[in-house]
Amino acid sequence: MLGRFDYQRPSTLPEAGRLLAGNDGPAAVLAGGTDLLVDIRGRRHDPRILVDIKRIDALRRLDVDSAGALTIGAAVPLNEIIERAAIRRTLPGLVQAAESIATYQLRNRATAVGNLCNASPAADMAPILLALGADLMAWSPHGERTMPLSSLFVGVKKTCLAADEIATELRILAPEPGLRSGFLKQQRLRGHDLAVSSAAGTYAPSTGVLRLAVGSCAPTPLLLEPIEVGRSSKAVVEEKAVRAVQAAMRPISDTRASADYRRAVLPVLVKRLVADLLAEGGAP
Repeated sequence: MLGRFDYQRPSTLPEAGRLLAGNDGPAAVLAGGTDLLVDIRGRRHDPRILVDIKRIDALRRLDVDSAGALTIGAAVPLNEIIERAAIRRTLPGLVQAAESIATYQLRNRATAVGNLCNASPAADMAPILLALGADLMAWSPHGERTMPLSSLFVGVKKTCLAADEIATELRILAPEPGLRSGFLKQQRLRGHDLAVSSAAGTYAPSTGVLRLAVGSCAPTPLLLEPIEVGRSSKAVVEEKAVRAVQAAMRPISDTRASADYRRAVLPVLVKRLVADLLAEGGAP
């Protein structure tokens, strides 16, 4: 059984803001609901009011402009991202991450922004969006703000968003010429499952910069410091990446895997990812 709460479905952001601000108890924003409703059923979340933002047209924007910059609204389902040809062509790592989440049916509901705002350390969309340098837009009755995605996560299932603040969209700058991106995930089961460990990255041959981010290895998803590839061999770059991950990760043991298993698996994923990103002539 779900908890007892008031359900509202506003059609504008100001209306949604008033509902959140005017509530005298815990409130929750519903986008896809694939995480939230499970948490409510499991009594991990007990809102007095559920504000469904799916009807707000401003949040359903999915746009790739002429330069290649991408905007993803908070109410855009993952399958719309996966099926957009321009995204598949220029940002394959983003598509790989989205495809790894749940099942096709659930991806018709689940959203990228919702996956981030759930703030799970294992959030599949977080590493690739961190590596891509995504910004998150947020709206409240007091105004709008833009933040680097890396500042959203403050702890396990905790974000920096205020109680009356709504994450509205993600923005990703036009990719550098020839940018390569990728996502790898270790999970217990084939098909759909939460990540035991995950890694994502981008490599820009035009600048020689490698950016990596990892998930399910610390209280929050982690963005690592950029690595300058230069004339380094693949082996040297892979070793730098592995050392950076080992220094940053703080895994725990849970029902999916032990901390020791995560310490063993994640460097392997990162090494494989780096090799894939550099394989098209990036480094000799």
